[in-house]
Amino acid sequence: MNLEELIAVAEEKPKVMGKAEVIKQNLKAQHDKVSAEIGILEKQLADKKEYLAKIEGGIDVVDELLK
Repeated sequence: MNLEELIAVAEEKPKVMGKAEVIKQNLKAQHDKVSAEIGILEKQLADKKEYLAKIEGGIDVVDELLK
């Protein structure tokens, strides 16, 4: 083994991202995005449920007034 081969062995090779790592990063990004969207949708659903409860309360009040 000559000096150039020894230096080449000692040098750290640049890290090249493999296909599996790229896929994992893409899936992680998609997961984070969808998780955030679910959080928004859950908040919107909670707001709609609260609004629906108020409407139902209004209907009950009107029913009582009509008696």
